[in-house]
Amino acid sequence: MNVIFCRPELTLTAVEDAVLFFDECNTIFEKYIFSLRVIKSEAIIRQVMLEGAGSDDILIFFTAENGVYNEQFIKLISKYNDAQSRIWPIAMEAAPKCRKPPEPVSDRQSFDVSCRKENRNPLKNNIRAIAQIFARKIIAQTLSPLYRDEVLYFISHRRSDGEKIVAKLADELTLLTRDRKVYRDVVNVAVGDDAQADIDEHLKVSDVLIFLQTKEAQYSKYIMKELCYALLNDIPILWIQVDNASFEDMEIRPGEDPALQYESSEFFDPERLMEIADEIEENCFRLMMNSSTQVYSYVECLMDMAKEGKIKLQRDAKTTMAYQVEYREKVRDRYDSGVRKHYIQCFGRNPKEQDIAEFCKSVKGERLYSESDRLFLLSIHGQPGKDTGDQKICEENYEDYFANIHNISGIQTLRLGKRIIVSGAFPDYDEIYKNSLIQAVTIYARQIIRNGYTLVFGAHPTFQQIIFDIGELYSSDVTYSIEMHMAQAYTDKYDLDLLQSKCRLVISDSLQEMREKMICGSKSEMLICLGGKIKGNPSEQGVDIEVSLAKKCGIPVALVGTVGGRSSEYAFELLRTGKWDGLNPWGKELNEELFYNVNHRAMVEKLLNVVSLS
Repeated sequence: MNVIFCRPELTLTAVEDAVLFFDECNTIFEKYIFSLRVIKSEAIIRQVMLEGAGSDDILIFFTAENGVYNEQFIKLISKYNDAQSRIWPIAMEAAPKCRKPPEPVSDRQSFDVSCRKENRNPLKNNIRAIAQIFARKIIAQTLSPLYRDEVLYFISHRRSDGEKIVAKLADELTLLTRDRKVYRDVVNVAVGDDAQADIDEHLKVSDVLIFLQTKEAQYSKYIMKELCYALLNDIPILWIQVDNASFEDMEIRPGEDPALQYESSEFFDPERLMEIADEIEENCFRLMMNSSTQVYSYVECLMDMAKEGKIKLQRDAKTTMAYQVEYREKVRDRYDSGVRKHYIQCFGRNPKEQDIAEFCKSVKGERLYSESDRLFLLSIHGQPGKDTGDQKICEENYEDYFANIHNISGIQTLRLGKRIIVSGAFPDYDEIYKNSLIQAVTIYARQIIRNGYTLVFGAHPTFQQIIFDIGELYSSDVTYSIEMHMAQAYTDKYDLDLLQSKCRLVISDSLQEMREKMICGSKSEMLICLGGKIKGNPSEQGVDIEVSLAKKCGIPVALVGTVGGRSSEYAFELLRTGKWDGLNPWGKELNEELFYNVNHRAMVEKLLNVVSLS
């Protein structure tokens, strides 16, 4: 699949707005599309004419203001039309000649930029926002398992002081494009329905949770529940602070600081509201794409299983991110070979009803359908048991799918009586990317606990509830699986009896004593550092203090370099000198991979394997 993007100068004479549009689209395409080709001149058109074209290709061009095109350009359009490629004309002007593409694609609907400008606000330059809408449509065409234009935004808010703001915001977001759905309980729950059940169901399938943090929001137990669910299930969260509302006492924070801040009055200014909706839409898209690229980590895990001989894996070249999986079950019947065959498609987002319908339609009648025991749509939080209309076809989440393969293969990795310390803190960088640290902590905590280790950590307010919920899901004894350390100065902020029911709680008189007890108090297998503040005085940096204590106690240290902050900076310093032996005995290869590999699941598995062999 190739995306061929023609520069506006090839067809337009007035190119100022078109160049702005092109540049914005191209920035997004370059970030997410591997097979992008930009056509800048007739010479390149002639080269492209000598190459093949396919039905999966996408040709994008700007329609001429006067409807006049040179002969070479018409040949280019005809080439991709003959190959039944997808063709997307862009009309910058409202004139009929500009809106209508040339033969042989005159029946294609142009993406009408001028119409969208008028509908939004003719007095403001919205080219950038409109270009982003178009670019996302192309992303949805090329990377549909990662992003689909039909998205659901779940707005988490407090009715008492946020309902009027949410009403304005939801209406404006819906106007951006008809593919947007915005959920808010006061409108979407029908009279007589179970409101909480409806809210929970929509939260499960939401693509982004938009947290509107007004002054009263932090006191809502329902909002805290929604935030916790989203964090635990890898649903991206966009945190919006209104009127500088305090969050010091908030039980759960989706980050260290809000991603966006507004005054409530701004939502009632029509022009400013349009700008806010654009900013929110842009941030939601970035969050969705950042989150959905986790799918590559899971595909890499499948490939690792294949290399280790646990499964056979064959890619389906006709379908994006689809594979045939074959493995041998532990044989229970002498007449049963125990061989199981699956067909899977990997998603980085929630599969929609349309995805399920398209999947079912594409596999029915194919040989792979009859050859497969089961067919799966895999996603980060797939819904097992969901009715797809076919008993052989079902949804599943990656963790449970991989765990099943491990279990039926007879793989036993459970170890008891071993502590692993996880040190995590938010570094000072763009809030939109702090979700990656939360995702990393979630993955590391999940794998450590489910493999039978005791996870040890300091009482970071953002990570507490996430780790507690993971403990409830994957441990039969949370007081064994979770050991949380806290300084006395912070105890008045918590219900200690409640905390002690969720973990083994260790209280120290000071922060330094807490660190010493946490790291040196009992034998530990390793210290894993993620993030961490970078301070002007290095002696005050928590990561450095904890690494120093670990070295003193002979505990190996893992510096995760892909979530930013001091752990990344520290790892880079060692990368340049090559002096990893002062940190741990694992060698250059594993330490450098910890520095650059964003596949947290693969990395924690490698670390646990190192521990099990030591």
